[in-house]
Amino acid sequence: MKFFSIILSSYVAAVSAHMSMVYPLARGHPHNPNAAVKDYDCITAPLTSSSLIQSGNCARKFFPCGGYPMDTKITQVFYAGDVVDVKFWTPSLPDGPQPGSESASQARHNGGLCEFSLSYDGGKTYTVIATYNQTCPDIFFDWKVKIPDAAPSCDDPGKCIFSWSWINAIGNRELYQNCADIKLVGSNLAKPLPIIDITRANIPPEFPNIITPPGDPANTGNTKGSGPSSSDVSANMALNIGTVTNTSTTKVVENKKKKYSTLIIGCVIGGGGLVIVIIALVIFYMGRRRNTQNERRLSENSAQCNNEPGSANISSESKPAHSVI
Repeated sequence: MKFFSIILSSYVAAVSAHMSMVYPLARGHPHNPNAAVKDYDCITAPLTSSSLIQSGNCARKFFPCGGYPMDTKITQVFYAGDVVDVKFWTPSLPDGPQPGSESASQARHNGGLCEFSLSYDGGKTYTVIATYNQTCPDIFFDWKVKIPDAAPSCDDPGKCIFSWSWINAIGNRELYQNCADIKLVGSNLAKPLPIIDITRANIPPEFPNIITPPGDPANTGNTKGSGPSSSDVSANMALNIGTVTNTSTTKVVENKKKKYSTLIIGCVIGGGGLVIVIIALVIFYMGRRRNTQNERRLSENSAQCNNEPGSANISSESKPAHSVI
């Protein structure tokens, strides 16, 4: 019995030591400070694991998201148009890539098909926004995923999910999935994203080995591979998923018209007030100038009157004569 336990524990460790998404931080991940539960043993295990693993340290993991509960606090925020550099983690290299560790086994099964998707309903439906067809996953590389420019906003806890799913290239087809709880700041004018479902294998109602991904051409094993292909990166960055509603676009145009109309009216009102002030100043200046000219004329007339001949005699003669007695 002891011998069987040793074999079982070794088998569990070998099977569960695959890959998991560490950025964005996934539900249940040991490195996630907001995880409701931290799964130190089986975060890297595939979904719907075998009965042998169930009897060991790993409970059966169901689709979607392995059955892990949502995070206790949503702190991961992304914006429409962001390019997310997804990172992976494996228990065989718990501290991440280190110099000289390229030959360490990641249990990456020669890579395979990785799909990254968004869900707005807690994992019931998905929109695949990036695909890597051969070499993913691999902890030695970042995997670029672009959030669609037309992605709607989402801040409903437990409903907004960034998902990674993987079907391995070597061995029995298994489906791996990690889900990160996120808040998405997007366009309030956008329609809901179209459903572009993830590829599924070996989970009900799908049959085992439904597809066989081509795998990493540079490495048919579990060590460091060739990384993201340039064609996959270019295709993912060029994806244009989602649209903005026409009515919303009309509203934007109408709002711009209102904005410009308000600006014009303000300028007219402001300009009219300025004109009134200028006219008042001109009237004041002209009135003051006219008064100055009138005062000058009166002064000149008075001077002329005082300098005319006989003006003093006339003044004397007008006085009444005094009688001498």
